Amino acid sequence: MTDIELPTPVRRLLLDAELEVDAPDERRIFTNRDLNLDKIGLIGFDMDYTLAIYRQDAIERVSIEATVDKLVARGYPDKLLSADHEPSFAIRGLTVDKTHGNILKLDRHGYVGRGYHGRRPLTSEERRTTYREQRLGYEDDRFAPVDTLFALPEVTLFAVVVDMIDAHPDLFAGRPPSYAEAYQDVRDCIDHSHRDGSIKELIKANPEAYIERDPDLPKTLHKLRSAGKRLFLLTNSFFPYSDAVMRYLLDGALPSYPDWTAYFDWTVVGACKPAFFTENNPFQELDRGGDQVGPPRQQVQRGKLYQGGNQQGLQASFDAFADEVLYVGDHIYGDIVRSKKSSGWRTALVVQELYQELAVRRARGMTLREIESLHRLRTEIAEEISGQRNLAHGLARITAEDLLETGVPDLEQAKALLDSVRTRVKRRSDRLRRYEQETSDTVGRRAQEVDEAFNPYWGSSFAERLDTSRFGAQVEAFACIYTSRVSNLWFVSPSRYFISPHGSLPHWL
Repeated sequence: MTDIELPTPVRRLLLDAELEVDAPDERRIFTNRDLNLDKIGLIGFDMDYTLAIYRQDAIERVSIEATVDKLVARGYPDKLLSADHEPSFAIRGLTVDKTHGNILKLDRHGYVGRGYHGRRPLTSEERRTTYREQRLGYEDDRFAPVDTLFALPEVTLFAVVVDMIDAHPDLFAGRPPSYAEAYQDVRDCIDHSHRDGSIKELIKANPEAYIERDPDLPKTLHKLRSAGKRLFLLTNSFFPYSDAVMRYLLDGALPSYPDWTAYFDWTVVGACKPAFFTENNPFQELDRGGDQVGPPRQQVQRGKLYQGGNQQGLQASFDAFADEVLYVGDHIYGDIVRSKKSSGWRTALVVQELYQELAVRRARGMTLREIESLHRLRTEIAEEISGQRNLAHGLARITAEDLLETGVPDLEQAKALLDSVRTRVKRRSDRLRRYEQETSDTVGRRAQEVDEAFNPYWGSSFAERLDTSRFGAQVEAFACIYTSRVSNLWFVSPSRYFISPHGSLPHWL
């Protein structure tokens, strides 16, 4: 908005007046598809990892502890209780190969960029032997996508179990499970931990230990409501847990809102997304204690609390067109892909890890620019090498006798001339190959430095093999806008027109 550095009180006055002030870099909102907020009359929010920003290390710790207890009760080795569960190992956007016990990171085209067997890095030869140049991840019975931060503990724990199967098969009663069986056991036990309250009861009892209370969230919701937007909550969490989390986030924050439910015109819990967008389940009204009230119904009334339901019934209750609804969520598949494909709603993706992503990119900006420059140089060198190789192939087909027909006076002179040209071409080709290797090595070293700043195992969630990762491509394809947290909307006007960068094909550049 301005190049002048404004004092904090002035910035707040401008924001309260619904005028825009430049957001800090880590809190920017990014646009993939033009979106005019002035045309959006309804904004819906998921809760977990959207309105509620979890402290990931704490969540992973209690999730793994609860799951390990259940695995040991199933007969897994007691050694799991003392195993080292590296909290930074898993990131969003990975793909689990359940058959081979491998965890993979794919590029935008679905090819394997890097991977681990358990927590052992796969060598280039292992990746080639197992996956060749195949596009992966589309066989549901074999591959499991890691689409949400809730899935990270199961990936971390699965890697530990794979290592234990390989190193200590004797610790398992009878035969050790296959990798696929182990993955399903981990999946079942962590699901059970969420259902039986092992995790959620801890969070409800001490939410500040597991959830970040964002001071900008209440005023963000208030700003949207004050601009005439109607808001709704649509979450898979059931009422007792949703109530505890939302009370922690919003109750008592602003005097004009008696409790958290007053921020929302419609509230739907236990929504069972993505089925909410594809099936026709009825809504069940609940009272403020979470008990059922009356028979199931197909539409909802403003100001009441419901469980279950379906997208068509909810939209009919809004009396709005699909493109007037913006849904904000964190789950690339359950929230964003399904809501965009099935409902036609506009989409905003909350990517909690984007905050660190942008901080690293700012701190390593010079290195990233160097990598990009060297990558372009490497492309030019590769093209030149291809030209020299083609020239060498052509020279190999020419004989000294051929030169005699062009006016070279004798055979010995023709042979000498041909040898001289071939030597010069070979020297240039060798020099270019050395240059290419040096450039490639430098790119590799610089890329490794940057990768370690993002994540020591996987690098950036958004990039792979000097290109966009599969996760990054999904963000680009399905999210109209994306940002690190809901309250970043506080920095923009409710009438903001988000304009995406112009797309370009390679031949346009």
